Amino acid sequence: MATVAEALQIAVGLHRADRIDEAKSIYDRILQVDPRNPDALHLLGLVERRQGNVDRAVQLMTQAAQAAPEMAEIHSNLGNTLSAQGDVEGAQRAFRRALALQPAMSAACYGLGILLCGKGGPSSWGEACTAFRHTVRLEPQRVEAYHDLGITLRQDAKVEAAALSQRLALTLRPDFMGSWMNLGNTLLELGQPEAAVAALLRALTIDPNHADALYNAGNALYAVGRLDEAIAKYSRSVASGLALGLTRMANVLIDLGREAEAEQMLRAALSRPGSDVPAAIDMLSALLVRQNRLEESRAFFSAFTYPFLDNPKAFLGECLTAIAETWLKAGDYDRAVATLANIDGHGSRFFTVKSIAGLRQELNRTGLSVERPGDPDRSRPRVGSSTLATHGRFAHNVLEYILLRSYAEAHGYVLETPDWVGGLYFDLDDPPMSGGLKPLYFPRRLLNDWVTGRRDDPRGDIDVLSPLFLYEYPESLRGRVRSWLKPRGVWKPRLDPVMDALRARGDTVVALHIRRGDFVWFRYTITETSWYVDWLRGMWDGLKRPVLYIATDDPQTVRDFAEFVPVTLADLVEPWKGLEFLQDFHVLSQADIVGVSAQSGFSQLAALLNERASLFIEPDAAARRIRPYSPWTPDAPAP
Repeated sequence: MATVAEALQIAVGLHRADRIDEAKSIYDRILQVDPRNPDALHLLGLVERRQGNVDRAVQLMTQAAQAAPEMAEIHSNLGNTLSAQGDVEGAQRAFRRALALQPAMSAACYGLGILLCGKGGPSSWGEACTAFRHTVRLEPQRVEAYHDLGITLRQDAKVEAAALSQRLALTLRPDFMGSWMNLGNTLLELGQPEAAVAALLRALTIDPNHADALYNAGNALYAVGRLDEAIAKYSRSVASGLALGLTRMANVLIDLGREAEAEQMLRAALSRPGSDVPAAIDMLSALLVRQNRLEESRAFFSAFTYPFLDNPKAFLGECLTAIAETWLKAGDYDRAVATLANIDGHGSRFFTVKSIAGLRQELNRTGLSVERPGDPDRSRPRVGSSTLATHGRFAHNVLEYILLRSYAEAHGYVLETPDWVGGLYFDLDDPPMSGGLKPLYFPRRLLNDWVTGRRDDPRGDIDVLSPLFLYEYPESLRGRVRSWLKPRGVWKPRLDPVMDALRARGDTVVALHIRRGDFVWFRYTITETSWYVDWLRGMWDGLKRPVLYIATDDPQTVRDFAEFVPVTLADLVEPWKGLEFLQDFHVLSQADIVGVSAQSGFSQLAALLNERASLFIEPDAAARRIRPYSPWTPDAPAP
């Protein structure tokens, strides 16, 4: 009779020969005799994972790791399996345990990088880059690691380094389609659209029917103005199974003035699995409103269901936003507000429609109005951004506006903007979009270079499309930006009472922003309240009659500051229903000490605009503490 060791050797041989069922049978028999045998548990776990039984695989590998805690390979494979199960935190722990046991284990290092790149979220991209860099040091010929490092560097806004990493992958494997495709996407962000087209067309010579490569080639062709070719590539991407191409085709058709065909594409997107349903709803809604087909839009979105999810009403919020948009266009602000009153949404269009409706409703109630001027000088080149109100929310939009206006003023262009929340809230008088502007895709780097003078070939008459943002906020812009972004006087009755109530409570207003909500879902860096509590304990008694204000989307965090008797908006005034964020923002922009939330543009924008504060503080997530910082960066030397 074979010993356990002999049986295990036979099973491993069968496993390597791909005779999986026979190997599995022997692993099972070994465990009947020796239930804690780590090798049998581990290898049977690999078999179960391969056969799609991920939960069972996790159970077996966890038992193997408990039985042999010093075996790095088990922890590494457990990490991969937990990742497949969706347990990001557990997978990270397993990979890190493997690397603690065996720092040169490239499989664990690479697995950790893949996890953090794909599932770790923005808070983990820097660490993912470190993991991939370590992988290529351990395995300099591992092409996939250079490719994945390039993707992660691009996610982390290190675009030049991302392009270099893809080129390194291609020196090792010139026919690596994935690197050609991602190099093309990166070149678009670097403002090299023609080179991007060449790279993406090269990818298609390797795999002519690759849906993602076709889609991305369509984007690059669109960016250089080869619109008919872009449509053809999007169409082929759809035929290859990528329904996302339908909304992109609709974009091009709208630019060409072929709105009837665009509408067909959008309706097709709403009846296909795997399509970008939120974007299709937003685009179709905008098209119908633009054509004044308001009743038709209400009827369609009231009845719309998406049959390809367990919940056919999964996009109810987007549909109600589309309906509210028709009431907004009709000037019935009360009905627009009421339509969205009970919806807790995070979408960009939802935020824009709801907030504009609320601001317009307030103006109606007070008998006031805000009118936008026409373009006084049609002889000057224009620049605008039709996407300003469709990507991100309040701070995202305002930070994009800062870059747009900085560019327009630097080169003497007229800035045109769509209706957006900042345009109503701040005392701005930009004329509305008047059409006829050539779209500029992936423009962030170009605009930054044009604003800073690193490039001297500015372009007018362009529609600059999101996402944007300045890379840095130099002190030379501080006065101009603050002069642009002052609240309109009509909002004083909603804003001033909050600060008056705070000043009545103390002499030093300390305002902290604690962001949770979508930051948890999308895995941004979370600011721990304990960091701020520790910091407050060290300086509170030295402040003159301090009062602590907490701005947060998670009321549970307020209790963590109980020893400082914190107040929130509701403790001071009746909140501005649906627009409470503007009152919180006003406090952050007027406080004496401002504490921002990690990776939150909301409080960072408030700090940029705050002219009163003597101290700005931010989380240092790596050190798990709070540190002082300056919202504005020193001016760079002239290029």
